[in-house]
Amino acid sequence: MPALDSQTHVNPASFRDPAGNIFEQSGILKRTVTAHGIADFRRLIDSGLYARLCDDKLLVEHDEEPRSSAWPDLAVAVLRPRRIPVVSYPYEWCFGQLKDAALVTLRIQEHAMAHGMSLKDASAFNVQFLGSQPLFIDTLSFEVDNGGAWPAYSQFCRHFLAPLLLMRHLWPNAASLLRVTLDGVPLEVASRALPRSTYLKFGCLVHIHLHARSQQKHVRAASAGKAPSPGKVAESRAWNPKPPLVASLRAMVEALKPENSPTTWGNYYQETQHYSSEAEAAKRHAVAAAIDRIQPDLVYDLGGNTGAYARLATERGSYCVCFDLDPACVQQNYQHARRDGDPRMLPLVMDLSNPSPGLGFASEERMALTARPAADLLLALALIHHLRISANVPLRRIAEYLSRLGRALAIEWVPKQDPKVVVLLQSRPDTFHDYDERNFALALDEYFEIENVTRLADSQRAIYFCRRRA
Repeated sequence: MPALDSQTHVNPASFRDPAGNIFEQSGILKRTVTAHGIADFRRLIDSGLYARLCDDKLLVEHDEEPRSSAWPDLAVAVLRPRRIPVVSYPYEWCFGQLKDAALVTLRIQEHAMAHGMSLKDASAFNVQFLGSQPLFIDTLSFEVDNGGAWPAYSQFCRHFLAPLLLMRHLWPNAASLLRVTLDGVPLEVASRALPRSTYLKFGCLVHIHLHARSQQKHVRAASAGKAPSPGKVAESRAWNPKPPLVASLRAMVEALKPENSPTTWGNYYQETQHYSSEAEAAKRHAVAAAIDRIQPDLVYDLGGNTGAYARLATERGSYCVCFDLDPACVQQNYQHARRDGDPRMLPLVMDLSNPSPGLGFASEERMALTARPAADLLLALALIHHLRISANVPLRRIAEYLSRLGRALAIEWVPKQDPKVVVLLQSRPDTFHDYDERNFALALDEYFEIENVTRLADSQRAIYFCRRRA
């Protein structure tokens, strides 16, 4: 789908589906529907399925444009979907987010079957989060249900079940495997990695272990030049009808719980050795003042833990993406946001010493963090010492990277004498001779104009407020 003019830009992530593509025209996000997808799209609308899913807040809403000569080639309809403020990806989600995205996908499939339709794929990348609300965004994933097995079953297991089970039983950050295997965790890998006790659980046995074995059997048969007979294919479809399959998957996902083992940062705000109540009050006042000064639409809280300071932004009407490297902290933040029905809080798992890169074909299908919208305000609280000392990133590189993420910055200076820095330096020689406040300010000044410094009472820490240089 070629760009028609300088105001029309094709989304580089949207090229695989012959039914339609995403593009942007004069700053407005749009989606084409081609001749390959128009019949199923009209069925989606005319059947009442679209209205039902939108009423239940499961599917992103859209407006349909009147026909125009400005439409891209091959378009027979053009939609204007609601824009998600900041795109996120499954490898940046906590357990609860991936679980809720799985349940949204299954609920949509149940509604689709009731309307004579079905999802033709079940990619986790078809779900986005509007704050704490998961939304299915691929309007063209629906097709007429002609019976038989669910073609998206294996993909659902790779994208949702396998990583959820690995997060539950082995590693809370196992969703990050989807950063390497964009089409989901191979079931054979998941089956081998999961503990033997999972063979005793019916859902795991059927949907992971036996499913993986069946796939291996088909691969061996194909490599030997053998194909299953039509009779066996028919038997398989009769044995695996969609409604009971989806019901089984839903029951299994609903029963999954995250691992509750303690983590390094999960009780950070409950600790007392790094802040007195006076210092904590001064810090909250300084952060609130920065938010009030900028009045940002979009805030990034970098290293935001469970979101205590990010909520100072959302309470003031800002949309806030709260990043933390600890999945347990992100899980706590997400549970809090879901409980409150917060439409402005998006917690994400992110190691800022190794942030999400561009991925997929030409490294453009999944956006790097720096390719997403620049924040009006960055919060970088209790972060600088982790990036400089734990990750060994020079101060100047930190300042340069922050300048690519946002237009204004509230950043906390944490000196070497601080108890948290003392702990970091106990396990390594102190070779960080540049780590002092003078060098910190000089690094900031290269990319930002420092407007204000707030010394935190009863502490050697300080909050620097600055704006990115033009």
